[in-house]
Amino acid sequence: MPQPEIRALLRSRRYLAFWLGQVTSTVGNQLTVVVLAALVVPDRGPGVFGLVLAVESAVMGVLLLAGGVVADRYSRSTVMAVADVLRLAGIVGFFLFASDGPLAPLLVAAASTGAGAALYEPAHRAALAQVVPEDLRQQAYALDVSTKRIGSMAGALLAGVMLAGISPPKTLLVDIATFVVSLITLVWLRLPPVRAAADPRAGGPEADEPGGLRGMLAEAREGLAEVRRRPWVSVLMLQGTVQVFFLFAPNYILVPMVSQTRYGLSAFGWVSAATLAGSVVGSLLGGRVSSPRPGLWAMNALAPCLLTPVCLAVDVPLWMFCAAGAAGSAGVGCFMVLWYSSLQKEFPERVQGRVFALEGLASFGLQPLALAVTPLLVRFVGVAPFATLAAVVLLLSTYGALVVPGTAQFATRTRAAAEDAVADESAVRK
Repeated sequence: MPQPEIRALLRSRRYLAFWLGQVTSTVGNQLTVVVLAALVVPDRGPGVFGLVLAVESAVMGVLLLAGGVVADRYSRSTVMAVADVLRLAGIVGFFLFASDGPLAPLLVAAASTGAGAALYEPAHRAALAQVVPEDLRQQAYALDVSTKRIGSMAGALLAGVMLAGISPPKTLLVDIATFVVSLITLVWLRLPPVRAAADPRAGGPEADEPGGLRGMLAEAREGLAEVRRRPWVSVLMLQGTVQVFFLFAPNYILVPMVSQTRYGLSAFGWVSAATLAGSVVGSLLGGRVSSPRPGLWAMNALAPCLLTPVCLAVDVPLWMFCAAGAAGSAGVGCFMVLWYSSLQKEFPERVQGRVFALEGLASFGLQPLALAVTPLLVRFVGVAPFATLAAVVLLLSTYGALVVPGTAQFATRTRAAAEDAVADESAVRK
């Protein structure tokens, strides 16, 4: 049976609208990737497809912090709706120019989808605090993370089924429909700007902040300063950057390569399925963790990620390779739930868009570079030595972060002490 907190979430119309928008957006994103490959690669070649993905990723990385500033200035549901419009425009561009025609409009379409993603992600993370009460946010993040995993898999499967029966351009029309559904839910949700919600007399961001590029840069610096005042947050963002190079990027490159070489062409499908299942289970378990030291739980949850590099370095049976992927992705899912919910507790709502933008930039901004560098390193040193190095770096970066005060609690010392005092007072009253 679902937990009482989950049932409470599912009874909320506002949360259901928010969740439905996320589901359709996630399915649409995965549809776009699969269908775009089917449109571009046969006629333009893999090089152009890689260029399109590179442009999309680069634009997202460049604009991500600006997206966080915008999410803190204006209605987050409106920002997400504008992001969906930008992504819709990009998909229409793919529909028109993916297979033939000049290259420039295709790259503009990729830039449009990248800009939409840069707006959507910080606003989506930060908007949860306006939709869900604080006591339900950890469970809401558990559903959020697991929904993204299931939605991505569903989008890929739907794309595969549809491409087998209809042409790629017609499949892209279904993709457009998913973003229309997401757009409708966001228009219905109509979240107020955070500042206006906190002070109804406020006249909007322009009433007390400089406008234009200067104002946006000032707000970006404010978000960076808020993060720097909390060394444990800065260290964990740096940890994310390190682990992109030694965990996430190598997994993208090496896991399919090694699994197919050792076990056959179908093996990567089994590994992927196990990884997805582990991520869903781990994120749901993360929603159930109740501890004064969630950071320690999160670091221990990341420890099984060591198993995949070990399986890359040592020839193991396929079932063990799948189990390692499932355990590692379960740990990442649990970590993400505890990490995101702690960030929302730690930072005031008015800066959360910028904080989540910085987190995304630190964790995944360098992923394209990591994906490009990994094959070169593997070619130079070999799979086993690189995987061994990855396991060592992963272990040191995971448990080394606990040396920084606040990491074990996922909270600054003053806030953690205040929460402990409240808990003690509540226990005495009982």
